[in-house]
Amino acid sequence: MSDVNWRELYRAAILELDPAMLQVRVKIAEDAINARLADAQIPRDERRDIDAALSALRGLKRLQR
Repeated sequence: MSDVNWRELYRAAILELDPAMLQVRVKIAEDAINARLADAQIPRDERRDIDAALSALRGLKRLQR
């Protein structure tokens, strides 16, 4: 899974307005990020972006409860 792909899926999740679709998009983005994390050769700046994205997705999930 490419770097661009997880970023696009993350962006789609944080911009989603439909509560039903938000849950789906968050899950898809998390799956893409976790797939990217399986690569041991992630640059430090991308790792920082991934950590921030996961934190934001966790926040979205808390708001849904």
